[in-house]
Amino acid sequence: MTGRASFEVEVGPDTPRAFAELSGDWNPLHTDPAHAAKTAYGRPVLHGAFSAGLLSRLAGMHLPGQDCLLHDLKLRFVKPILPPARLKVEAEVIRDDGQTGEVRATVRDAVTGATYAEGSYGFGRHTIQSRPDNFVRPETDTDEPRILVTGAGGGIGGAVAEKIGRLALPWKRGEILPARTKLSAIVHCGWPAPDDTPLLDLSDPTAAVEHHLSAPLKDGIGLARLLASHGEPGALLLMVGSTFAEAGRHNFRTPLYALSKSLLPTLTRILALELAPAEMRAATVVLDVVDGGMNAAVSPAVKQSHADRVPFGELPTPDEVAEQIHWLLANRGRLLSGAVMSLTGGALP
Repeated sequence: MTGRASFEVEVGPDTPRAFAELSGDWNPLHTDPAHAAKTAYGRPVLHGAFSAGLLSRLAGMHLPGQDCLLHDLKLRFVKPILPPARLKVEAEVIRDDGQTGEVRATVRDAVTGATYAEGSYGFGRHTIQSRPDNFVRPETDTDEPRILVTGAGGGIGGAVAEKIGRLALPWKRGEILPARTKLSAIVHCGWPAPDDTPLLDLSDPTAAVEHHLSAPLKDGIGLARLLASHGEPGALLLMVGSTFAEAGRHNFRTPLYALSKSLLPTLTRILALELAPAEMRAATVVLDVVDGGMNAAVSPAVKQSHADRVPFGELPTPDEVAEQIHWLLANRGRLLSGAVMSLTGGALP
């Protein structure tokens, strides 16, 4: 993409207060006319972040537009904006390789031509997933045992629910199942999104550990209890693990996510023992990077770097993962219980 774009915006005396309502910045220089009158500016000054918002509008509505993912933004304030004023935002694309790009922008006075701010931003592009964000529970009055799926609004969970079809039972934490509901399996795909903060830099370790470790562990235990109360003989709790929990994988850049996923092998073996008296089973399938779900917004370059670790040279899609999970669900053997299976296509660390 190459090109230019521009638009104009009127800012009036009430604009600083309206922006303060959104941002929470009630500095009197922006919102108190009596205070601002005592300064060199004589009247309230528009927040500098308002100009950042104009660049956000530029990115999301013009360059590149609706598929924009803003990567970074740089802004230099040249002159304060004193409402009322008519602003003109002008921009041009200075780099675009089809995946990422950069735009240079200027905020000027539309009447005098004075420059208020100069800046630039880098962007990427997102893609539209073919599957809806939220899987709609199929309407069915069947008395057949159902397969409960957590995370059915995500990439893998949605693909699993779609593959199972009319017997899929999408489920969210805390939902109570009717007493007559029977389950043949639970597929646990729901998980907190990966973190990106080193353990030593956590501002609130207690809250972070509760969210990323305690809550997922409670979910696993709760689902096992749900299976124990609603499962038919031979019912399976199948949990989705990740190679992010393994040493040498991805450099532990998501440490709490890695820790939480590392719980699954031990949890699987414990639950296999505790579910066995009721003739029910537990197992975990470990996946590497999948081209979809939480990785849907990852840049093509990063996806390619992960694909290069796979002997076949391609990342699996959520639909391919769902096919493998569906195959495992068809396995009614007792030997599956307690198993932790790595389905990575031979991906290297």
